[in-house]
Amino acid sequence: MRGDEGHDRLAAEWMSVRQVTRYAAVSERTLRTWIHSPVNPLPAVRVCGKILVRRSDLDEWLERRRIKPLESVDVDDIVEDVLQRLVNGR
Repeated sequence: MRGDEGHDRLAAEWMSVRQVTRYAAVSERTLRTWIHSPVNPLPAVRVCGKILVRRSDLDEWLERRRIKPLESVDVDDIVEDVLQRLVNGR
């Protein structure tokens, strides 16, 4: 394998802020909010001051936020779970 191929594969795996904003069709502000969120932030690293996001991490993170059709949400189950947690003190 040539050195260029390793670099190309690495570049395809890790994306800059600008690349992520294009890939996910969001603003830089939104991306930074996702990264710095106190609850379930988007995994990212800072290398020499540059923020990088692994493409596979972004894809998985976005997939976990897939909107479910309303008819697939079991409201009774959610209410029962919340009430059970209240009873158990959690």
